[in-house]
Amino acid sequence: MLTLTDATFLYAETCGIRGASLRVAPGEVVGVVGANGAGKSTLLGLAAAALVPQAGTVQLALTDLAGRTRKYRSDQGIGYRRHVGYMTELAPAYAEMRVESYLRFRAKLRGERFLRIRRRVKEALERCGLMAARRRTIGKLSLGMRRRVALAEALLTMPSVLVLDDPFAGIDAAMRADFAEVIKEVSPRAHVLISGHDPALLGACCTRFALVERGRVAEASLDAAAAMARLLPEPAPEGQGRA
Repeated sequence: MLTLTDATFLYAETCGIRGASLRVAPGEVVGVVGANGAGKSTLLGLAAAALVPQAGTVQLALTDLAGRTRKYRSDQGIGYRRHVGYMTELAPAYAEMRVESYLRFRAKLRGERFLRIRRRVKEALERCGLMAARRRTIGKLSLGMRRRVALAEALLTMPSVLVLDDPFAGIDAAMRADFAEVIKEVSPRAHVLISGHDPALLGACCTRFALVERGRVAEASLDAAAAMARLLPEPAPEGQGRA
């Protein structure tokens, strides 16, 4: 179970996340929705341990095959981070490196065992449709292909926590469908948090939704469209024009 308890990270008094509590069970795909600036990326950064909470906790409890449960807190060492795959909105990568070499490099940095790296990289390349581009230089790829590289990196070590910050941004319809299929494929064994702005896309791969409003997780909803509708301005009464 991934648990955020009263997690707070503020950049300023009214900017960030304040007192967020959220539980994500293994196999769940939770869509994080909200207006621009509401705190979605901050919430995802806390779940990915890219940000350490200024107050509250972020904890991951994993049960092994023998039934033993181990607990990891995001603010205590690298144990938590070893279980996380994180794709940021900007999807950065080293532009001068080739795709396969970059993924091998990232797998080593994340502590993957040497004998597993080759297999893990091959699996990530295949899953994200990158085999034909594996020897191409990242900086020469299209934006959509670079986002495939970022997704492959997030999936490299078969993470228990998968955090995807607006993965559908800047890619065409066919690639969005591919991404949604990949997310559904890996979700049964992971705790997944994903943000985005398209209810139809989120509805295709999410099991429930968390709405972020003004730095707080306001509610969980089973319907992306209903959750996101709350962010739209109220329609003018019938027969009454707008000023």
